[in-house]
Amino acid sequence: MEGISPLFLEETIFLIADEKIYKGEEILEFIGNKLIKLGYVKETFTAALLKREAEYPTGLKMEPFPVAIPHTDAEYVVKPCICIVHLKNGVEFHEMINTNEIVKVNYVFCIVLANSDKQTGALQSIISIASNSDMMNGIGKAHTSKDVFEIVNKLIRV
Repeated sequence: MEGISPLFLEETIFLIADEKIYKGEEILEFIGNKLIKLGYVKETFTAALLKREAEYPTGLKMEPFPVAIPHTDAEYVVKPCICIVHLKNGVEFHEMINTNEIVKVNYVFCIVLANSDKQTGALQSIISIASNSDMMNGIGKAHTSKDVFEIVNKLIRV
């Protein structure tokens, strides 16, 4: 996983601890707006992310922590990263496998790659993180982006 470790950055980790119940589209817009402001993606990224999610949903019913792994094409990327969003109250996404099903997730991992060759490695790393109960519990209890960054980097640097 070390090859993708530079993609996990403290500034692209967001904790949403308010009580609001968000819609999936709102979270994708949140991610897009943050990444545009930080210079990781082009202005057209958010629309492309929303379009791709509508066509190819990314919710995964993983146990015990369902996740969503949205992404879009490399043409919208300025600098690669993996954005992590932890939502206290969760958000609903359509499931990747059975697109008619809804899965409530508290964790969204947005893959932002300028080279699609690395997408499989990034996806494998995210699945490893999401499958690690200790890590996901740690992320869930984290109070800052720095805390999440340190937890994730412990696994990916092993």
